[in-house]
Amino acid sequence: MKNFKQCFLLSMLFLGLLISSCSSSGDDSLNPDPEPEPKESRKNSNVSVSSTDAPANYTTKVLLEDYTGTWCGYCPRVAHAMEEAIAQNSNIIGIGVHNDNDMGYTHVESMESKYNVGGYPTAIVNRSANWIENYPSLNPYLTKESDLGIALETSIDNGSVKGKIKIGFNKDISTSLDYVICLVEDKVIANQANYYNEDSNSPFFEKGNPIVGFEHANVLRKAATDIFGDIIPEDYTKIGNVCEADFEINLDNYAVDNCYIIAFVLEKGGKNVLNVQMVKVGSNQDFD
Repeated sequence: MKNFKQCFLLSMLFLGLLISSCSSSGDDSLNPDPEPEPKESRKNSNVSVSSTDAPANYTTKVLLEDYTGTWCGYCPRVAHAMEEAIAQNSNIIGIGVHNDNDMGYTHVESMESKYNVGGYPTAIVNRSANWIENYPSLNPYLTKESDLGIALETSIDNGSVKGKIKIGFNKDISTSLDYVICLVEDKVIANQANYYNEDSNSPFFEKGNPIVGFEHANVLRKAATDIFGDIIPEDYTKIGNVCEADFEINLDNYAVDNCYIIAFVLEKGGKNVLNVQMVKVGSNQDFD
């Protein structure tokens, strides 16, 4: 009888997790976009070493990627949790990775496969672990000292954002590193399915299903690099060095006033973000 009760409780817990998430709207029969092919050499002619010295200290920032869709009625829950976490600490930087017809990202299926996204919503912290949707769980990432920092310079020219990323090192790093540069658009308005419309404990109680005119934050639009990262040459990741690379992204018809560049450095293979930075297009963000 005791074993039966334990099995029953475990079954109910598993069922609860299943019904509080949505399946991806993507066609699982489609092959995901291929991941970047391994390079024989860790060289990249787009990256150079600056003559300036790197700062001694950097603020640690955390990347949260929210896998979401306008069709997913459970997704407002994670969007709200991310909004609250970012309100508590501006060193948390969020990206909305959409898989829908409204603002779906081109390579979302590849990202789902890479990071084992099995249902929506799923939020991933620093491309290393699923987020459990509360602020305290981010503290171990936020309080960890960073061995590198990022500065961004951007300008708007003839419908494109042109810029430079600078990556400074205050410690020799022996592991292979990559960098990613993304364009996101904030405050994108689109209707959002809402399964919490009748839940009086939810902030989305009686907001409608769908919620008309829902504001979607930091929607991933494009990447100037491979979405899993471009190479930082291994002999550049030394204490005192500042690596630089230029980039350009077409702004298409996005609302320029709501567009930002988000850049981050991660370990080779597309996982484990080491630090992240964000700047409004047309502005600069120095090392901090």
